[in-house]
This record gives sequence, structure tokens and C-alpha cells, in this order.
Amino acid sequence: MRVVVAHENLDFDALGSMVLAGRLFPGSVLALIGGLEGPLKEIAPLLEDRLDLVPAAEIPVEKVTEVVLVDNARPERIGPFKALVGRVPFLVFDHHPRAPGDVPAVGGRVAQVGATVSLLVPLIRERGLTLTPLEATLAYAGIWEDTGGFSFPSTTPQDLEAAYFLAQQGAEIPRVREWVRPQLGEEAREVLKSLIRTAKVVERQGFRLLLARAQEEGYVPALAPLAHALLDLHEAHGVLLVLRLAREVLLIARSRERLDVGRWLSQVGGGGHPRAAFARVRGVRNAVRRLLESLPRYLEPEPTLAEVMTSPVETLRPTTVREALRVLEERGYGAMPVVEPLEGGRVRVLGLARRRDLRKAERLGLAEHPVEGFLARALVLPPETPLSEVEPHLKAGGGRVLVGERLGEGVKLLGIFTRTDLYRKRPALEKPLGERILEALPEGARRVVLALREVFPQGIYLVGGAVRDALLDRSGPDLDLVLEPGVRVGEVARFLVERFGGSFGLHYAFGTARVRVSFGLTVDLAESREEVYPYPGALPQVRPAPIAKDLERRDYTVNAMALSLATLELLDPYGGLEDLRNRLLRPLHPLSFVEDPSRIVRGARLAARLAFRFSEEALKALPPALLPEVLKGASKSRLRDELFLTLEEDTFLEALSLLEELGALGPLYGLKLPPRDPFVRLRWEPLEEEGFPPGRARMEARLLLLLYFQENPLEKALALGLPKRLQEALALLLKGSWEEVDKEALGKEPLRSVFLALFPEKEGWLTEKRRVLMGRDLLQLGLKPGPRVGEILRQVAEARARGEVRTFEEELALARRLIGDGSFSVPQ
Repeated sequence: MRVVVAHENLDFDALGSMVLAGRLFPGSVLALIGGLEGPLKEIAPLLEDRLDLVPAAEIPVEKVTEVVLVDNARPERIGPFKALVGRVPFLVFDHHPRAPGDVPAVGGRVAQVGATVSLLVPLIRERGLTLTPLEATLAYAGIWEDTGGFSFPSTTPQDLEAAYFLAQQGAEIPRVREWVRPQLGEEAREVLKSLIRTAKVVERQGFRLLLARAQEEGYVPALAPLAHALLDLHEAHGVLLVLRLAREVLLIARSRERLDVGRWLSQVGGGGHPRAAFARVRGVRNAVRRLLESLPRYLEPEPTLAEVMTSPVETLRPTTVREALRVLEERGYGAMPVVEPLEGGRVRVLGLARRRDLRKAERLGLAEHPVEGFLARALVLPPETPLSEVEPHLKAGGGRVLVGERLGEGVKLLGIFTRTDLYRKRPALEKPLGERILEALPEGARRVVLALREVFPQGIYLVGGAVRDALLDRSGPDLDLVLEPGVRVGEVARFLVERFGGSFGLHYAFGTARVRVSFGLTVDLAESREEVYPYPGALPQVRPAPIAKDLERRDYTVNAMALSLATLELLDPYGGLEDLRNRLLRPLHPLSFVEDPSRIVRGARLAARLAFRFSEEALKALPPALLPEVLKGASKSRLRDELFLTLEEDTFLEALSLLEELGALGPLYGLKLPPRDPFVRLRWEPLEEEGFPPGRARMEARLLLLLYFQENPLEKALALGLPKRLQEALALLLKGSWEEVDKEALGKEPLRSVFLALFPEKEGWLTEKRRVLMGRDLLQLGLKPGPRVGEILRQVAEARARGEVRTFEEELALARRLIGDGSFSVPQ
């Protein structure tokens, strides 16, 4: 059982994220921990019949095999599912910053955007899923609430893109505003009055913090709207609300800039993200005093004019109005300082020549007059002036201030700062590529990588899909590592199990190992090697080699990158990074497909999953690889395995369509593209009943459907080397008369799902309880009550268990033979 969970007291972002995760992971149970917050309490009863939220207490935790955690990464906030941390895989989608003690996720995505919904929407789009208007509206409400209607500093372009998609999907935007920003109720108005009465501004290092208190005995309204209302009212940079309840105190913090309130409140046991945080404390005086005393330590350094000014500043010498206006228009400036030069690089600032003033002077016939008579006041501020002190000077200086150092009677000009600069976003310093890859890994994978860096200083590389997906802001439950000669696979595998728990298996002949870490991560280890193909399609011969040779044997450039764990240097010998940016699949060399035609299938699978396309080189390399003489020597088992892996993907139909479009599906497998509708009707709920891993059962169901629509399906199944049970299942599907088929065989997964996908009208017949022979049936045959009735029923039941009788009519016929002569009468 897969469970989707968020945190206690759901808000719109958490609920919207759960709804989207339910679409991305069909068959998941949406678990409700605690209650609902704020407006959701009023809305939930209206949506009860359309939102299938199951209280966590009603979910058997021991049956949960995977958890999708959204809008949260803290184990202490997931109720009974905390017991599963470290025991089952967790996929985490969260917009809060990483913190020590987060769930060791094996997949998902953690990034600081305005709302978690914005991390899930791109996956919805990639898979081509459509949303109902209700789903889109709930998701849109999540973004709107957590970004303050796209006005909070945490809002990113990704939030706006996600909102645009949701609007296209039918999100009812007017309804969102009603939901998220309802009219304040009586309780909320009373609390707001108390907060306004007690509000005071505390200033530290140019940061204006609004501190407000209230006391409440009964119902506690949602406080986030009140926090933002107070921020606007007092023009503060941040707010700390202190709400005293009967036995505890709630602290609500919001910040517009400079203060990471999540880190700030963490020192009193709270948490959140940089712009919004929450804490429950006892001992309010100590907690508030501690927060105020520590505030300067949690403030980002305030920028100064020296950091944000435009430098150098261009100046004008005294001249005429006409000449000054010509220079301004030629340079495209609205104003320029007019200066007289002094010794030592100093100048005397005469004022600002503004284009609008000079144009007016020209219209009045004063173009040849000296410009000095038409200058505006010029303000000069020292470079160390904090940015928070500049805005009043901008108003006095007509939207511009000069930055300079006063030296005697003159000034050494360093730059200029305008009102435009005040609102210009400072570019963030981009981290090195290796660090970005490391940060993009799921928390569990990142812990493994950091542990290996600590213990093995040389010779281990993160390779292939793990690097590619991290660069694409994607992640999965697997980690691929290559070990150069000198680092032993067994030693690394044993270290990982000792550090994190789990198990491992070694394959000495191939120099590989697979480690299954206790919290669900799979780590594949392989000694670096090179491959030689003795003939087209043959299995390769391998021998140890450096990492450069190992990358040389890969299939596509985007999979031929490696990150050194020792130096965090990205090795990209074939231009994979550029192809990744262009979303291209380019083989490493022209004979790549000829050497291994299964790479074509792998490419189609990647193209469908990642929305990539084959490069021109790849398209030209396809025809030789599909020649009969090449495919004759190709590894049939490798081609079959690639087909099975493709059928496990959510985008398998797109992959098969691409293979057919490339002209490869027929030559590789002798298959044609099936219709889409039956695959859409597949049902998955009972797939785990038979003990299959869910992915395997899903793949087998799709495989049976795929073969059903081929010519000579049983021959195709035999050619693929399918196990006998699947061949028998396919033969059963191909039968024409269902009345003669054992319903019990059809009722087992994955055959049941396939049968109902093909014949949905037969559901009633299939689910109808089979009639079996009973005592009254024997009495109707003329048998008198007595021990013989029980004996005949026992013999018929044994025949039923052996499969000798499949229908009620066959059981009745057997009973007649057992009674005697097979007639309806019994001798007296």
C-alpha cells in the first residue's frame, strides 16, 4: 500500500499537493493527520464526497510499503507514519529548506519555491495528465495561499508557470480568493484588535520587526492573514505574533526579506521556511527575549551602496543646454551629474542635468545658455550607507543619489544609485555545478554520498542517470556509483550496510554489487571498466579501466557524465551537459546502436519519460542497426529486458509510439502499436494480492494486453521467452466462450485487470459469486437425507479443488454419477 501524507493541520498547499500526488501515483491512499486549518475547515464538508481523505488512525501502518510525503520533510509531523522512517521508501516533495533530521528520502524533489504544488505541477504536465476543475482549483489555492497572491518574496517564476497551467486546467480563480482570503470572523477580528493595540516595532540593523501579542481562550482563527495585514499596516520587514493560549504559546513569524524565520524560530523548537515559520513554546518571556536577542545573528547582512551602485559614473563638464541634452539622449540617460574637475581625481559636483529640465529650457529658447543654470540638486552619500537608509534620499534627490568619498572641498565619485536600482533584484551567486548536483539529490541519497566522501577520499564517481536526473531537478530511488581500480566493491558495500543498515549482494564475476539501504534506497556499485564488442549485437567483453574508459562505453551523452565524490568535479567528455540543456539524445559514436540495438529501446524510454528527442546523428544511426543481419546476432534477453523495463514506465505507450514512429518496433520485436483505450481501463487496486512486486505485476498486465492485439499472439509470447504461466494466461484471454472458462483463474491478478480492460461489460459476470453444489441440490436429485449427502458433497469439493469440475453444471453431473446411474431417480 502506498500512502500520500503531508502534516497535521492541512493548509491549501498541503491539500493541493496531496491531490496532485494522488494523480501522479494512482491507487495511493490520501492520509489525513490531525485536522484542517483555517478556511479549509469550512470548505472540507462541501468537498467531502469528492475528496477521499482517510484518517491516519484507520490505515494499517504495517501494510504500508511506500510513503509519498508532501509539503513537509519532518518525521515528527507525520503521526503514526513516523514509525516507517528508515523502514520503507519515502518520496519527499517539499518547498521548505533542508534541515538536519529530515526524512531520508529516496526520491521526490526539495526546492525553495513559493509552494510545494509548484514542484508537482511540472510532473503532471510531463505525464500529460489532465486535472478536474476541483483538483486544479485546490492546487491553485495552495500556490495563492503560500505566495500571498504571488506577492511574497518567496514567489518564483516556477510558481507563476504552475499557476498558469492550473488556470488552463480550469482552476476557478475567483473561488480561490474566497477560499483563501475569507472575511474575518468575529474571533479573528477580536484577535486582530488585540494585536493592533499591542503592536510595536523593534528595529535591529535596519530590519523593522513588528512584535504583537494577544490572548485567546477559545477558538483560535487562522493567524497567517492577520500577520500579513499587520505587516502592510506598519510597513515592517517582518512580524512576530505571540498568541497566549491556556497552557502554551503560539509564535507565528513572517518575513519579507533578510530574516530566515524558519532558522530563527528553530532555536525555540519551531520550524518552517525562510519567509514563514511557527512554534509552540512554554515560558513566553524567555522565548521572546531569546528571539529578540538573537535577531541580529539571523539577519542577512544589509547591502550597502558600495555593493549595489552602478560604477563608474559618467559625468558632464560645464557646457550648454543643447550640448548636454545631446549627450544625455545619445547615452540614453535620464540625468547625469555635472562636475568641475579638481586635483587628485576629485571633482566639485555642481548638480544633476536632467533630460526633462533641459528639454523644457530648449523649448523656451534657452538652448545656448550654460547648463549650470538648470541643474537639480545632487546628493552625495558615502559608500558604506546601508540600503535601508537610501530611499528617503532618493526622494529628495529626484530618484538619484551619487556615491562618493568627500576629500576636502571635493568629492571622489565612485558610482550612482537610482530608484530603478532600488527595485532591481540582485543576481544570486550561482553555486558550482558539483554542489548543485549534490543539493539536488534526495535527502537519503545525499547522506549516502556525503558518507562515502568522508571515508573514501578517492576513486568513487556518481554516474549516469543519477547525475542526469539531478541536473534536471528529478530524482529516483536508485544511485549509480562507479569505483576506479583500487576501490573494492565489497568494501564499499559493507561500509554502506554498516553505516545505514540494509543488505547487499556481490557479483564477483562482473565486479558489481547492489546495496539495499534500510530506508529504501538502492545503490548500484560497479568497478569501472571498458567494453569490447566482438561482433554486432554480441554481449560485450569487459576488463578493468579508468573512469574515462567507463564513460566511453555508455549509450548517450546525457548518460556519460560523472561527478567525482572527492572533488565534486563534473566529468563531461562528450558534451552531455549541452545536450541536456537542448533535451537531445545523442549516441556516443556512430556504431552505438549496431553494437547494442537495445540502446534504441532505452532511448525511446528516456525520450518519453523526459520529453527528449533523438538527435540527427541518432536518427542516421538507426537504419544500419535495424538490418536483419545485425538483429540476428543481437542479445534476445537484453532486448526483452528493455521491453519489460519500458512497460513498467508510466509513459510506456509514448515510448512504444516513438519506437513505431522510428520504424523500430517491428524489426526489434515483430510487434505493432496497440490501441490506447484498454490500457487506460486497466485496474491496479488488487495487484499486490498475489505477492508480486507492484511494478512487476503492472508490467505483466501491460505485456498481456500488448500481445493480445498482435497477430499470432502465442507465437510472439514464445519468441519473447515468456514464462509458462503468462503464456497460459494469454491463451485464456484469447478464448472465445467465457462460460466454459474457470472464473477463479480469470479472477487472479494481473489477468483479472487485463480481462476487465478488454471486456468491461463482463464485470458483473466475473464478480458474480460462482454457484457450487449444495445439499439441497442432492435432495432435489432424489437423494434422501443422511450421511451419503455429506460424502458426495465432500467428493465434489475435492474434484473442484483439483480443477476437474469448473461449473455448477459439471458438479451436478458428477453428483449424478456418484449417486448411481446418472438419472434423476434413485432406487428405493
